[in-house]
Amino acid sequence: MSRLAFGDDASSQIDISINLNEYLAAIIDSSDDAIITKNLDGIIQTWNPGAERLFGYSALEAVGQPILMLIPEERQHEEVDIISRLRRGERIRHFETVRRRKGGSLVPISLTISPVRNSSGEIIGASKIARDITHQVEAAERQNLLLAEMRHRIGNCFAVVGSLISVNARQVETASELASLMQKRLTALSEAHRLAVADPAGDSTGSTSLRDLIDSVVAPFAGNQAVELDVEDISVAPDALMPLALVLYELCTNAAKYGALGQSDGGLLIVARREGERFLIDWQERCRLDPQEGGHKGFGTQMCDSVVKSSLGGVVARTFEASGMTATIDLDLHLLQAK
Repeated sequence: MSRLAFGDDASSQIDISINLNEYLAAIIDSSDDAIITKNLDGIIQTWNPGAERLFGYSALEAVGQPILMLIPEERQHEEVDIISRLRRGERIRHFETVRRRKGGSLVPISLTISPVRNSSGEIIGASKIARDITHQVEAAERQNLLLAEMRHRIGNCFAVVGSLISVNARQVETASELASLMQKRLTALSEAHRLAVADPAGDSTGSTSLRDLIDSVVAPFAGNQAVELDVEDISVAPDALMPLALVLYELCTNAAKYGALGQSDGGLLIVARREGERFLIDWQERCRLDPQEGGHKGFGTQMCDSVVKSSLGGVVARTFEASGMTATIDLDLHLLQAK
């Protein structure tokens, strides 16, 4: 094994020792991590510039003070356990915890703690390397939030599909008719969902225009029918998207079966406008209608009334005349509009 020759005299050994100490001191001083030593009584012995940046105390303020000044009261039991493990000679690796800065704010850190021994091998203290893991913690929180939102959206989608099947099954007589109708509805649902979710490979911000949402839902039902939109456009909040889409599906379904979208000379006008803290959507069908039959509240109508009340803070009012039907959807603007 090769070795470097520094000479055998005492002065050379001293020079080597000095150079190594300077080298180690330079590493500690230039480290981005906080490097601290303490004795077994928990008194800080050394404090590098990384510790100054992380915790806000200068070396003059920190050295000689108890390490407990960095530990929130509810976590001070950790220090008792750490000292106990150090006395047994254990090294603690990547222990994630929270510590307190000079100004009182808390910072998440990862600690690696090693026992420090004297020349006789006795443990006399500990060295701590503390790394700020704020960004890692925030990334994990964002990931958990994303997963929760994904579960929420998937659950909403299944609920909507189940509701659509129930509603559509009451409008058809054969399985093939149900399959055809569901295909159209699911295509519209897919388009509405696409509008609500940002494409990571594209430039979409993930916001959904109310006008685009109405277009995407009505188009599969309208065909060549006359549809006019007079919409004060807003961005729809993600949580409001599916409930509102479901209401629009129900209106479209009824219009295609009984009203304007099922009659060659029928027409549909959708007016949407803001009124103070409310947002009103007027669905106006021009068609031949029996007012007596229009007043019946079927399953789909009841379901939509419930969704509007629970998810959008609103109500739906309907009027039926021989010349057509009008539905006014009165919504809470704060629940409907994206922040």
